[in-house]
Amino acid sequence: MDGSGIGWASVLVSVLSACAAVGATFVTLREGRAMRRNTEFLAHRDQWWQRWSWVTERALSGQTDRRAAAALLADALATRSWTTDDDEWMYDALRWIVRARTGRRDDDDLRSD
Repeated sequence: MDGSGIGWASVLVSVLSACAAVGATFVTLREGRAMRRNTEFLAHRDQWWQRWSWVTERALSGQTDRRAAAALLADALATRSWTTDDDEWMYDALRWIVRARTGRRDDDDLRSD
């Protein structure tokens, strides 16, 4: 036996190992990107909840100045380029609640003076 079979087997094992390493690197990069996207989504969701909780608390307040601040921020949140369908839904729901409480139907829905 001349040992060429062992040589080819070593080459084949090396090539397969290199392919496995490239594949593992690809999977790791892909998972890393997915994890970053998930982290960004969770951070956005947390910030979204904080903003709308702040607005809602003030919009339902008995104090006019707090409702005015809520109206200002709600309008700002509803007009941003990153506004989501959830933001629009919250804005509409909050306006509906304030209208029902105050009986007002004008553009300053959150500011019932």
